[in-house]
Amino acid sequence: MIDRKIFEHLSPSERTIAIQRLTALWALNECGLGGFLHALQSPFTGLFVGSFAMICIAFICALSKNTWQTMMTSLALVLVIKGLVSPHSPPTAYIAVTFQAVTGALIFRYMPGLLFGSIFFFTLGLIESAMQRMLTLTILYGNTLWKAIDTWGEYVTKQWGVLLPLSSSGLIILIYLAIHLIFGIGVGWFTYKIIRAVNKHWGENKYKLYLGAEDNREFINRKSTGSKILRRWVLFFMLAIVIALAYYLPDHDHDIRSGLISIIRAIAILVVWFVFLAPLFIRLLKNWLNKKHKELANEIASTMDMFPQLLWIIDKAWKETAALHFLKRLKLFLLHTFLYILQYQTRYDTDPDRSGEES
Repeated sequence: MIDRKIFEHLSPSERTIAIQRLTALWALNECGLGGFLHALQSPFTGLFVGSFAMICIAFICALSKNTWQTMMTSLALVLVIKGLVSPHSPPTAYIAVTFQAVTGALIFRYMPGLLFGSIFFFTLGLIESAMQRMLTLTILYGNTLWKAIDTWGEYVTKQWGVLLPLSSSGLIILIYLAIHLIFGIGVGWFTYKIIRAVNKHWGENKYKLYLGAEDNREFINRKSTGSKILRRWVLFFMLAIVIALAYYLPDHDHDIRSGLISIIRAIAILVVWFVFLAPLFIRLLKNWLNKKHKELANEIASTMDMFPQLLWIIDKAWKETAALHFLKRLKLFLLHTFLYILQYQTRYDTDPDRSGEES
C-alpha cells in the first residue's frame, strides 16, 4: 500500500483536479504524445512512451484514496478517448492499456511501500510488453522464425570465428528481456523519486502557471492508418526475406520448404486476424465504448479540452531544460511537467471546491 503521507497536505478537491489532469495526460500519451516524445531521439522511444503512461498511472494511484475505483474510472476515460481520437488502434493496444491500469491499481493498493510497488509495477509492465511482442512473432511465424535466426547466427559465427554461449535466438531474447528488466527497475526507482519530488515542491510559486487562451498547442494526431499498415507489411516482408535467406545458406537448402511454410502461415494468420477476429473484437469494443461515452460524456469533453494546454506545458518544460545533459534534463523535464500540469490555473477554472470528494 502506498505511503499515505505522500500528498497528505492536498485537499480532496485538489486531489480530484490533479487526477483529472493526469488522466488527460495519460489519454494524450495514448493518442499521440508518442510523436512529441520522439524528440528524445532514442532507439527505445517505445519504452519511453509505454513508461510515460505507467508514470501517469503511478501518480494517479499515489493521489487517490480509493485506488481501484479511481483507476477504473480513469481507464474508462482513456479507452473511450483513445477510441475517439485513434480509432485505427489495434485491439492489442487496448489490451496493453488495460493490463497496465489493472496491474497498477492492484500493485499500489496491496504492495507495501511506494518504492517497492513502483519497481515491481514497471518491471512487470515492461516485461509483459516485451513478451507480448515476442509472443506475437511466435504466433505469426512459429518456431521457424527462431530457427532461421539460429541458422543465420551459426553462419555469422563461422564467418567471424565467434563462439556464442547461447543460440542466436536465445541470445536475442535474453538481451531483449534484460533491457526491459533493467529499464523497468530504473524507471520504477526514477518514478518513485519524481513522485516524492513533486510532493516536496508542491505549492512553490515558481511551479504555478496561469494560462490564457493563447497558451496552447494544437493537438494533431499524426498516426495514420495507411502508414501503420504500410509499416506492418514492410516488417512482414523483411522477416520473410530473413527466413528465406536463412534457408538458402549452404547446407540448408533442404529446409527452404519450412521457410515458405512459415511465410504462408503468417499470411493465413494475418488474414484470419484482420478479416474475422479483429473486426469482431473492434465491434464489441465499440459497443462498450459507445455505452461509456454516453455515461462519461461531460468528463470526456473536459478531459479532451485539456489537450492543448497540456501540450503547451510539455513544450515549455522541454524548452526550459534544453541546456542540460540527457539524464538531468529528463528528470527536470518530468518534474517541471508534472508540477506545472497539476497546479496550473486558467480564467475558465471553476471553483476548485465544487467537489469535496473524489469521483
